[in-house]
Amino acid sequence: METSIKNILFDFGGVIVSLNKNNALNRFREIGFSNIDEYINEFRQKGIFLEYEEGKINAEEFYKEFRRLAGKEDISNEDIDSAWLAFLVGIPEYKFQLLKDLRKKYNVYLLSNTNPSVMSWAQSKDFSPEGLPIQDFFDKCYLSFEIGCAKPDKEIYEFIIKDSGMNPAETLFFDDGAANIEVAKKLGFETYLTNQDEDLRKVFERRELL
Repeated sequence: METSIKNILFDFGGVIVSLNKNNALNRFREIGFSNIDEYINEFRQKGIFLEYEEGKINAEEFYKEFRRLAGKEDISNEDIDSAWLAFLVGIPEYKFQLLKDLRKKYNVYLLSNTNPSVMSWAQSKDFSPEGLPIQDFFDKCYLSFEIGCAKPDKEIYEFIIKDSGMNPAETLFFDDGAANIEVAKKLGFETYLTNQDEDLRKVFERRELL
Protein backbone atom coordinates (compact mmCIF):
# COMPACT_ATOMS: atom_id res chain seq x y z
CA MET A 1 0.00 0.00 0.00
CA GLU A 2 1.28 3.46 -0.92
CA THR A 3 1.35 5.95 1.91
CA SER A 4 4.03 8.34 0.66
CA ILE A 5 1.89 10.38 -1.77
CA LYS A 6 0.79 13.72 -0.33
CA ASN A 7 0.19 15.73 -3.50
CA ILE A 8 -1.63 15.02 -6.76
CA LEU A 9 -0.64 17.13 -9.78
CA PHE A 10 -2.84 17.06 -12.87
CA ASP A 11 -2.33 18.27 -16.40
CA PHE A 12 -5.52 19.83 -17.81
CA GLY A 13 -5.96 18.99 -21.51
CA GLY A 14 -6.12 15.26 -22.16
CA VAL A 15 -6.27 14.48 -18.44
CA ILE A 16 -9.11 16.51 -16.88
CA VAL A 17 -10.76 17.75 -20.07
CA SER A 18 -10.93 15.57 -23.19
CA LEU A 19 -9.32 17.05 -26.31
CA ASN A 20 -9.96 16.82 -30.02
CA LYS A 21 -7.16 18.50 -31.96
CA ASN A 22 -8.94 18.16 -35.31
CA ASN A 23 -11.96 20.08 -34.02
CA ALA A 24 -9.67 23.01 -33.22
CA LEU A 25 -7.72 22.81 -36.50
CA ASN A 26 -10.97 22.79 -38.48
CA ARG A 27 -12.32 25.76 -36.56
CA PHE A 28 -9.08 27.75 -37.02
CA ARG A 29 -9.25 27.03 -40.77
CA GLU A 30 -12.94 27.99 -40.86
CA ILE A 31 -12.23 31.44 -39.48
CA GLY A 32 -9.42 31.98 -41.97
CA PHE A 33 -6.11 30.62 -40.60
CA SER A 34 -5.27 28.20 -43.39
CA ASN A 35 -1.78 27.00 -42.32
CA ILE A 36 -2.72 26.29 -38.72
CA ASP A 37 -1.06 22.82 -38.85
CA GLU A 38 2.34 24.54 -38.71
CA TYR A 39 1.54 25.99 -35.28
CA ILE A 40 -0.66 23.59 -33.32
CA ASN A 41 0.41 20.44 -31.51
CA GLU A 42 -1.37 18.33 -28.89
CA PHE A 43 1.19 19.06 -26.20
CA ARG A 44 3.03 22.27 -27.09
CA GLN A 45 2.35 25.00 -29.65
CA LYS A 46 4.70 26.96 -31.94
CA GLY A 47 5.22 30.60 -32.93
CA ILE A 48 2.67 33.08 -31.60
CA PHE A 49 0.60 30.20 -30.25
CA LEU A 50 3.46 29.16 -27.95
CA GLU A 51 4.20 32.81 -27.09
CA TYR A 52 0.56 33.15 -26.00
CA GLU A 53 0.78 30.04 -23.82
CA GLU A 54 4.07 31.22 -22.30
CA GLY A 55 2.65 34.65 -21.51
CA LYS A 56 5.15 36.38 -23.80
CA ILE A 57 2.25 38.13 -25.53
CA ASN A 58 -1.13 39.02 -24.05
CA ALA A 59 -4.56 38.31 -25.54
CA GLU A 60 -4.81 41.57 -27.50
CA GLU A 61 -1.33 41.10 -28.98
CA PHE A 62 -2.18 37.52 -29.91
CA TYR A 63 -5.44 38.50 -31.63
CA LYS A 64 -3.69 41.25 -33.60
CA GLU A 65 -0.83 39.00 -34.75
CA PHE A 66 -3.28 36.17 -35.53
CA ARG A 67 -5.20 38.45 -37.89
CA ARG A 68 -1.97 39.64 -39.51
CA LEU A 69 -0.72 36.08 -40.11
CA ALA A 70 -4.12 34.99 -41.40
CA GLY A 71 -4.25 38.01 -43.72
CA LYS A 72 -7.78 38.79 -42.51
CA GLU A 73 -8.47 41.89 -40.44
CA ASP A 74 -12.13 41.07 -39.85
CA ILE A 75 -11.71 37.96 -37.64
CA SER A 76 -13.29 38.72 -34.26
CA ASN A 77 -11.68 38.00 -30.90
CA GLU A 78 -14.67 35.78 -30.13
CA ASP A 79 -14.06 33.68 -33.24
CA ILE A 80 -10.41 33.22 -32.31
CA ASP A 81 -11.37 32.18 -28.77
CA SER A 82 -13.97 29.78 -30.18
CA ALA A 83 -11.22 27.99 -32.12
CA TRP A 84 -9.14 27.50 -28.97
CA LEU A 85 -12.22 26.21 -27.15
CA ALA A 86 -12.96 23.79 -30.00
CA PHE A 87 -10.04 21.74 -28.64
CA LEU A 88 -12.13 20.92 -25.57
CA VAL A 89 -14.78 18.25 -25.96
CA GLY A 90 -16.02 17.96 -22.40
CA ILE A 91 -15.14 16.75 -18.94
CA PRO A 92 -16.52 13.36 -17.82
CA GLU A 93 -18.78 14.21 -14.90
CA TYR A 94 -17.15 11.76 -12.47
CA LYS A 95 -13.94 13.82 -12.56
CA PHE A 96 -15.53 16.71 -10.67
CA GLN A 97 -16.41 14.37 -7.79
CA LEU A 98 -13.01 12.66 -8.02
CA LEU A 99 -11.24 16.01 -7.54
CA LYS A 100 -13.42 16.79 -4.51
CA ASP A 101 -12.72 13.36 -3.00
CA LEU A 102 -8.97 13.65 -3.58
CA ARG A 103 -8.83 17.03 -1.88
CA LYS A 104 -10.03 15.43 1.36
CA LYS A 105 -6.76 13.44 1.51
CA TYR A 106 -4.21 15.26 -0.67
CA ASN A 107 -3.06 18.63 -1.91
CA VAL A 108 -4.42 18.74 -5.46
CA TYR A 109 -2.76 20.96 -8.06
CA LEU A 110 -3.18 21.74 -11.75
CA LEU A 111 -0.24 22.31 -14.13
CA SER A 112 -1.31 23.32 -17.62
CA ASN A 113 0.14 24.68 -20.84
CA THR A 114 -2.72 27.03 -21.57
CA ASN A 115 -3.71 30.60 -22.40
CA PRO A 116 -6.23 33.32 -21.47
CA SER A 117 -8.67 32.24 -24.21
CA VAL A 118 -9.12 28.81 -22.62
CA MET A 119 -8.85 29.99 -19.03
CA SER A 120 -11.50 32.71 -19.39
CA TRP A 121 -13.95 29.82 -19.91
CA ALA A 122 -12.41 27.53 -17.26
CA GLN A 123 -12.42 30.29 -14.64
CA SER A 124 -16.12 30.99 -15.20
CA LYS A 125 -19.28 29.29 -13.92
CA ASP A 126 -19.56 27.49 -17.27
CA PHE A 127 -16.69 25.19 -16.27
CA SER A 128 -18.71 22.72 -14.18
CA PRO A 129 -22.31 21.46 -14.06
CA GLU A 130 -22.77 23.06 -10.63
CA GLY A 131 -21.52 26.44 -11.81
CA LEU A 132 -18.15 26.35 -10.02
CA PRO A 133 -14.98 27.64 -11.76
CA ILE A 134 -11.85 25.53 -12.17
CA GLN A 135 -10.05 27.13 -9.22
CA ASP A 136 -12.68 25.68 -6.85
CA PHE A 137 -11.49 22.14 -7.65
CA PHE A 138 -7.76 22.62 -6.95
CA ASP A 139 -5.60 23.92 -4.14
CA LYS A 140 -3.75 25.94 -6.77
CA CYS A 141 -3.75 26.19 -10.57
CA TYR A 142 -0.34 26.64 -12.20
CA LEU A 143 -0.82 28.06 -15.70
CA SER A 144 1.97 28.40 -18.26
CA PHE A 145 0.98 31.88 -19.44
CA GLU A 146 1.09 33.20 -15.86
CA ILE A 147 4.39 31.50 -14.98
CA GLY A 148 6.14 32.50 -18.23
CA CYS A 149 7.24 29.08 -19.51
CA ALA A 150 5.64 25.82 -20.63
CA LYS A 151 6.08 22.07 -20.20
CA PRO A 152 8.34 20.26 -20.85
CA ASP A 153 10.73 23.09 -19.86
CA LYS A 154 12.35 22.18 -16.55
CA GLU A 155 11.79 25.73 -15.27
CA ILE A 156 8.02 25.32 -14.95
CA TYR A 157 8.42 22.29 -12.69
CA GLU A 158 11.06 24.04 -10.60
CA PHE A 159 8.70 27.00 -10.22
CA ILE A 160 5.82 24.90 -8.85
CA ILE A 161 8.11 22.93 -6.52
CA LYS A 162 9.40 26.16 -5.02
CA ASP A 163 6.05 27.94 -4.93
CA SER A 164 4.05 25.09 -3.38
CA GLY A 165 6.78 23.56 -1.23
CA MET A 166 5.86 20.13 -2.61
CA ASN A 167 8.35 17.29 -2.48
CA PRO A 168 8.39 15.67 -5.96
CA ALA A 169 8.89 12.22 -4.38
CA GLU A 170 5.57 12.69 -2.56
CA THR A 171 3.76 13.98 -5.67
CA LEU A 172 1.93 11.89 -8.27
CA PHE A 173 1.84 13.70 -11.63
CA PHE A 174 -0.70 12.86 -14.34
CA ASP A 175 0.02 14.02 -17.90
CA ASP A 176 -0.78 12.76 -21.39
CA GLY A 177 2.51 13.98 -22.90
CA ALA A 178 5.47 11.58 -22.77
CA ALA A 179 8.00 14.45 -22.90
CA ASN A 180 6.31 16.15 -19.94
CA ILE A 181 6.36 12.92 -17.94
CA GLU A 182 10.02 12.31 -18.74
CA VAL A 183 11.16 15.67 -17.38
CA ALA A 184 9.02 15.26 -14.27
CA LYS A 185 10.56 11.82 -13.63
CA LYS A 186 14.08 13.28 -13.83
CA LEU A 187 13.07 15.80 -11.16
CA GLY A 188 11.89 13.01 -8.87
CA PHE A 189 8.11 13.05 -9.38
CA GLU A 190 5.99 9.91 -9.29
CA THR A 191 4.31 9.91 -12.71
CA TYR A 192 1.45 8.40 -14.66
CA LEU A 193 1.09 8.75 -18.45
CA THR A 194 -2.63 9.02 -19.10
CA ASN A 195 -4.98 8.16 -21.91
CA GLN A 196 -7.91 10.57 -21.90
CA ASP A 197 -10.41 7.75 -22.41
CA GLU A 198 -9.43 5.81 -19.28
CA ASP A 199 -11.28 6.02 -15.98
CA LEU A 200 -8.93 7.77 -13.55
CA ARG A 201 -10.83 6.37 -10.55
CA LYS A 202 -9.47 2.94 -11.44
CA VAL A 203 -5.90 4.26 -11.46
CA PHE A 204 -6.30 5.59 -7.92
CA GLU A 205 -8.02 2.41 -6.76
CA ARG A 206 -5.22 0.23 -8.20
CA ARG A 207 -2.65 2.25 -6.33
CA GLU A 208 -4.81 2.24 -3.18
CA LEU A 209 -4.84 6.02 -3.11
CA LEU A 210 -8.60 6.54 -2.83
